[in-house]
Amino acid sequence: MLRLHSFTVLINFCILLLAGFISIHLRFYDKSIPNDLYYLLIFIGSFTFILVNRVQYSNFSKNVVKASAQIIKNWLVCFGLILLGILFTQSSIAFSRIWIISWGFVSSIGLLSINLIAYSYLSKKSSSLLTTSRIVIVGKNLTTEKLIYAINNNPWLNYQLAIHLPNFEKSKLEKIHHHVIDEIWLCPSLNEMPNLREIIHSLAQSSARIRLSLDLSECHLLNHGIGEVSGTPMIDLSSPPFTGNAALYKTLEDILLSSIFLVALSPILLIIALAVKINSPGPILYKQTRVGLNGKPFDMLKFRTMPVDTERDGAHWGGSESKVADSFSLLLRKYNLDELPQFVNVLKGQMSIVGPRPERVEFIDQFAKEIPDYAKKHLVKAGITGWAQIHGLRGDTDLHQRIEYDLYYIEHWSLGLDLKIIMITAIQSAFPKLSNTITT
Repeated sequence: MLRLHSFTVLINFCILLLAGFISIHLRFYDKSIPNDLYYLLIFIGSFTFILVNRVQYSNFSKNVVKASAQIIKNWLVCFGLILLGILFTQSSIAFSRIWIISWGFVSSIGLLSINLIAYSYLSKKSSSLLTTSRIVIVGKNLTTEKLIYAINNNPWLNYQLAIHLPNFEKSKLEKIHHHVIDEIWLCPSLNEMPNLREIIHSLAQSSARIRLSLDLSECHLLNHGIGEVSGTPMIDLSSPPFTGNAALYKTLEDILLSSIFLVALSPILLIIALAVKINSPGPILYKQTRVGLNGKPFDMLKFRTMPVDTERDGAHWGGSESKVADSFSLLLRKYNLDELPQFVNVLKGQMSIVGPRPERVEFIDQFAKEIPDYAKKHLVKAGITGWAQIHGLRGDTDLHQRIEYDLYYIEHWSLGLDLKIIMITAIQSAFPKLSNTITT
């Protein structure tokens, strides 16, 4: 399956390259191509799609419509990012609009076709090569409900629920070996864990594979899983999503996009810097100590929108609108332009483009005590924008609700989600009135 997945990724990449070249031929069939930027854009777009498209063919679904829709959705996200890059770099004049539309359309047809073939092939292979395993599930909790639902609604998993024992009665466990069973799934709750030794002993006569899935639904865990350290099994109860390839993708995303945005927006940054200097006395940039990854403090950069002596009596949370220096400062905050210098923080590795907004050092201990799971936001780097911010939770908003959105982002991170947040942030910043409707 892994080889097939790698092969399909390569095919997707080639499909996008081929679609780009076909579109060039259709648009300029009797002319020479205007410039070499077309080839560069095709390559960048194709590579970006490979990063965005996280479909795993080793865990495919027989719902072909749903799978195909996901492929096209990922391509649309990628294509939207390409258009956003063209817009920010002001390079639209270098490309034919007819060609861009043609490339998007031809690529969609190609990707849809090749992935339909891949899913069809995998579906037949799974049916012909894999045998159905008969399962016994022991326990009654949220974990067992999820497992039973998965077995009953996903026949391609090749599992059949033979027996479900809602409790761990010793007499019933000892009789399991009389049945033809391939696997036994034990799903004890935290209260039943002290009896685990006795439970395993009751199954001593069974030759079936025994698997353990501890029900931790009562705990708010993030990216939990199982690993090992020097051969010793370890259960991750809360861990960051950025490990291995995910960490590499996130870093590349931050470096590439921050570099593009800083270069593309450099004229605007210069104009804002001059305007800040002219409008009120004091430095152009404002440094404020915030808390980021693993609770480490760093100096976050902003264009200064407050008088220099605003917090001479100490830090005060909230009331940001009352701290601005003038109408120009209000304008910067309305369109989030005061946050632009934070792309420098991203390049320095202190922040990410997307992530939970960082809080000031003075309030961290207080919030960590008052708000459940608040400290878990520091499992990832702080962001310029985030899932909470595009849902209107910025500034003086409910921190309890904001942390729920931050934790949702940490649990469900993907490159596609990051790009979606970036695109929505750009639209909301340009058109603030859309902020309450664009995410619905």
